[in-house]
Amino acid sequence: MAPRVPRKKGQPAKSKKHSDLYTDEDPKGTITGLKFATVKDAEASVRKIKASDRTDAHKTQAAIAMEQRAKVAGKIAAAAVFRKFIESQKKKTMAKKKSKKMAVGGVAKKRNYRKEYDNYHANPTQIKRRTSRNAARGALMKAGVAKRGDGKDVAHKNGNPSDNRRGNLTLQRPSQNRSFARTKTAGKRNRRA
Repeated sequence: MAPRVPRKKGQPAKSKKHSDLYTDEDPKGTITGLKFATVKDAEASVRKIKASDRTDAHKTQAAIAMEQRAKVAGKIAAAAVFRKFIESQKKKTMAKKKSKKMAVGGVAKKRNYRKEYDNYHANPTQIKRRTSRNAARGALMKAGVAKRGDGKDVAHKNGNPSDNRRGNLTLQRPSQNRSFARTKTAGKRNRRA
């Protein structure tokens, strides 16, 4: 374990230049009354940490500080009590991450294509835009520039998807054509086209 570097007078709290084990750098979040002199003190401290209204990360950090203090003081048995709590917190965190993964990438809800179509794709504005995009690709295919299944996007140079003049159309890689925001505030012009 690296030697502790005490905080010097004038050094700001949470500075990387010191690592004083007994300095409370954030008194607002302190869990008071924690002890490590005996195993009973350590067990009582773990109960206080568990019962506190702090986040799991904060509870783990408090236990780590107490474990380090106990180790430095030579109270190995007390340090082991804090280490046991820290390990249980690690397992809790891993379980949370696993359940979050399952929610995101595990069993997903079945996609409702009918509802999607009714809510978005059947909208007259979207139908008009889709027709315009198809017409743009058709114009480039007729001119011999684009081919079916070429994996390229039809880009509108002036950013207006309904302006299908031949001089305004070009082919681009999808990563290039989709690399800029198409919002009212972001500006519609495709600078790469």
